[in-house]
Amino acid sequence: MSPPKIYRITKLLDTGCHGIIFHGVEDDTNKPVAIKKVRVSQRVKRPILRYESQVHQILHDHPVIPILYGYIQHPHFEYLSMELLGPSIRSCVKGPVAVNTATRVVEQMLSVLEHIHKLGFIHRDIKPANILLSLTDPSKIKLIDFGIARPLKHDNDIPSKYGPLSEKKHIVGTLDWASLNAHNGIGAHATISSTANSPAPIIERIYSSFLELASRDDLESLAYTAFFILRGNLPWKRPPSIHCQSSLRTVQHVKIIKAAASGDKLGIGFPLVFGYLLEYSLGLEFNQIPDYEDLNRRFAGLGDRTVKDAEGPLDWTPVEVQTGIVDLDELTDDQEDADDHDEQVNDDIEEEDHGNSSEEERFSDSYFNTDIELYDLQNVRDKSLTLQTKQAELAKSGALPEIGIIERKIVVRDKFSWMSSHVG
Repeated sequence: MSPPKIYRITKLLDTGCHGIIFHGVEDDTNKPVAIKKVRVSQRVKRPILRYESQVHQILHDHPVIPILYGYIQHPHFEYLSMELLGPSIRSCVKGPVAVNTATRVVEQMLSVLEHIHKLGFIHRDIKPANILLSLTDPSKIKLIDFGIARPLKHDNDIPSKYGPLSEKKHIVGTLDWASLNAHNGIGAHATISSTANSPAPIIERIYSSFLELASRDDLESLAYTAFFILRGNLPWKRPPSIHCQSSLRTVQHVKIIKAAASGDKLGIGFPLVFGYLLEYSLGLEFNQIPDYEDLNRRFAGLGDRTVKDAEGPLDWTPVEVQTGIVDLDELTDDQEDADDHDEQVNDDIEEEDHGNSSEEERFSDSYFNTDIELYDLQNVRDKSLTLQTKQAELAKSGALPEIGIIERKIVVRDKFSWMSSHVG
């Protein structure tokens, strides 16, 4: 057996709620890589990165999915070495971007979503921050972060419903990009009961983790991503006054605007196919697989594009937007007469949750206080983290090689630092 490859961490790239991304190099070749690091307890049976690497290996055979090089778990941390990528679409968009760029991103994303869904998974966190540019080919994108991806459910159960706002439960995904089904608590979810070592309040707090989203929800999030690229923003961007209120009020505000933002309204001034993408996703049934052939055909026929336009580097230069693009005021005016129930929810939220600033981050990122809590509840089995037999076999057959990590002192936001040296 050949010795494990050793990767040396060189500098910090990014931080998140549950992980840190470093730039690193392969020790003997100096090949640059990205290294994802997550804190993990030895008690945890299903570590975050191990699960993500297993899902990734099942789905890896697609040009939009980055390459993984290896994985290692140590007593307090786990590490995942992967292809080094460029900036995210979120950081590239500085204003409205050309239709051609948005179209090419959507075409590549439709291809990878079809691949993911055919293999029986949903991503559940499609957003511009999870779509990165390839460093080797500026015309290509890469989809990252499969940590909350889940196997698709194909049963005939009638989707159940709960109230994420009134019941103080979590939105699956990231607030601005989450589907309306995630906002409304529509889906099929499993039942979980408390145990002697897992108090009922904790179980209740994470119950929404079991909401089962579907292919349609990934597609809806892609539509919001496309409009973000075209517009340079989304109409439900929270105004400053909202940020001063509780996070649950923020979620309610976004939900109201998003529900009023039809494809026709968001698509004013843009090719009709973008509005169609949103409306089509909203019309799909829970178990219905999108017609990717038709969607690809619609976007492929979007005007006469030259070879340069179709294959050259993606152009993120801001452009002048078309007139008549729908704004926030129009959407809120359209919604005023349909919010009696929502106003009652708001009253309840204001009474029970007013001034709870610690809750603000709760809905802002897919890794904050969502499914990931389940990794620390050892007496509760999260069945959604159990791969189906064929999926488990695929993951095992493509298991990543064990690696070694050499880490020097890295200061993260001037608050945390680690000094360690590990050789696998």
